[in-house]
Amino acid sequence: MPRRSAHRNTTRPYRSGGQRRRPIRLLVIGLLVLVLCGVAWLWLERVQLRQIEIVGVRQADPEVLRQLAAVDSDVALFALDPVLIADRVQRHPWVRTASVMRLPTGTLRITVKERVPVVLLMDANGRPVGYLDAEGYGMPLGSGPAIDVPLLSGVSGPAHPMRPLEDRQVRALLAALAALKPSERALIAEIVRTPQGEFWLYTTPAAGQRSIPVRLGTEDFDRRLRRLVAFWHQAVLTQPHKTFSSIDLRFANQIVVREQTHPSTQKFVLGHE
Repeated sequence: MPRRSAHRNTTRPYRSGGQRRRPIRLLVIGLLVLVLCGVAWLWLERVQLRQIEIVGVRQADPEVLRQLAAVDSDVALFALDPVLIADRVQRHPWVRTASVMRLPTGTLRITVKERVPVVLLMDANGRPVGYLDAEGYGMPLGSGPAIDVPLLSGVSGPAHPMRPLEDRQVRALLAALAALKPSERALIAEIVRTPQGEFWLYTTPAAGQRSIPVRLGTEDFDRRLRRLVAFWHQAVLTQPHKTFSSIDLRFANQIVVREQTHPSTQKFVLGHE
């Protein structure tokens, strides 16, 4: 019988030695990493706060946010609690959410997302009170440029920054307005709530039309506003020679309108909503 090769097992002792040395190398590397992490952490503990950076503000005053953060200027940066600071900043009426990062450069970065206003609330004398967002939270007039949103009149009670309006009807209207695209919401100049609790809106003068009073009613605002947008594109923009004097959205699947040249009412059945 042929002899087996005597060279097959000559490399086994070398492999075994390499395998034994591998855990030692990993242990040494692990210890070095731990030492470096410890040194880095000791260094970070000594980093002093140098500046507070506010990111994402448009209407809120950055200096007011710094005051709300309530951070001492001579404190160690990594001794600060990001969650606690974010909670303080979120008490500002314009701040919807806030997040805090501690950077090794000594910067405390506070990133905020502001609330998005849907309407500008007016008082009984026609003076602006403040903004309302889609959830019914109130924001004061900001430090930035004025925001182009519809005016809302006839709604009583001040808007609170920490809790939404209790009026469910108004909140439903705000949610419906927020669901519109900005270009669609731009069709609406003003919304008025009558003493009887019914809402009327007035369109922005455009496409050869004056401001048109629109009877919105008391419910189903989302569907009715979509009907208004569809009617505007299907009937108003395509017929610049016609001037409408009123629009009634209270009926299902149709819109009742009056033209200035034809006082009698007309009903439009929309192709889609």
